Amino acid sequence: MTPYELEVVDSDRENVTLLELRGELDLTNASDVERQVTGLAGGRPGLVLDLNSVAFIDSAALQMLFRLARRFDGPQLGLVLAPGALVARTLAIVGLGEVASIGSTVDELVVEPRS
Repeated sequence: MTPYELEVVDSDRENVTLLELRGELDLTNASDVERQVTGLAGGRPGLVLDLNSVAFIDSAALQMLFRLARRFDGPQLGLVLAPGALVARTLAIVGLGEVASIGSTVDELVVEPRS
């Protein structure tokens, strides 16, 4: 199994879960990552994933991110991704920014759940 780390980050946003992913996301762990992310979201309607420390992502993990975007209804999923992050170009090529909000910092993201 390829190593990755998932950490809950403290946030002052009530209805948004902030998680940081590190390592490699691929076929060997994409389902596990999705299950953990969904569980950690704890029923909150908004989710922010910090992907700046992801070193590698394959098609299975990209599909997982698209499924999360559907689950969190697009604008309620935010991805923290600096332009120089290792997976930034890959995410741009596949058009993830068309289904989720992407920003360089958490503060740039507007992930506000619908009332």
